Amino acid sequence: MVLLHPVGLRGAFWDQVVGELEADMRLIVPDARGHGDSDVPSAAFSIEDMADDVIELLRAVGGIPTGLRAVVVGCSMGGMVAQAAALRAPELLAGFVVANTGFTRNDVGRATMQARAVAAHGGMPRVLDTTLSRWFSDDVRLHRPDLVLRARDWLLEADPVVHGWSWIAIRDLAHEATLPKVGLPALMIAGSHDQSTAPATVRAMAAAVPGAIYRELADTGHLAPLEKPKEFAALLREFVASLPKHEENSGERNDR
Repeated sequence: MVLLHPVGLRGAFWDQVVGELEADMRLIVPDARGHGDSDVPSAAFSIEDMADDVIELLRAVGGIPTGLRAVVVGCSMGGMVAQAAALRAPELLAGFVVANTGFTRNDVGRATMQARAVAAHGGMPRVLDTTLSRWFSDDVRLHRPDLVLRARDWLLEADPVVHGWSWIAIRDLAHEATLPKVGLPALMIAGSHDQSTAPATVRAMAAAVPGAIYRELADTGHLAPLEKPKEFAALLREFVASLPKHEENSGERNDR
């Protein structure tokens, strides 16, 4: 299983989910292009470029082409990358999971993403408060300040240029015509209190993809794996159990 994080964050976003799943499956938890400890790129990039990074990683360390196939899981931006990986290399995947995001962007959404890109180039402190207020409800900010502080620290360590380029990549999301044809098992997860991607958006995506499963986590915002790692991991475990069986991996290892 490959776990892909949201914009501005890093693979450590998944630590609590990893703790729930590491005894059951091999987990690959990369930092996205220009995020965390990954190299900062010299030019702008697309969602498809990030998906190609994931595909290259799978071919290099994921046990492909030994017969073992992966489940690619992504939250927010990571969910967009998971979609693109499923579209570009379905032969490598047993299924994919998309959380807290959709698969298309309208004119208003594109303008919003463009504005976020412009703001990011002013420096990460400039975008910090608006980002955290979208990601976390007032209740979480009051009762789980540890989660908010963790996300805050990751954002402040992010490269503002890469952050801006990431929003441009997110702006251009357009999988509405192709994702319904991918032909892979899929799980779509929403947070009931998500202020960035409404549950209705995730539900509509699930309805458009034949056979996709829709699940909604109650009292959960945009960063569902961070807020509800046990519940999120349980959904992943249930999904994996439902998949056709393929060659088992002989050893357990987490790769970062």
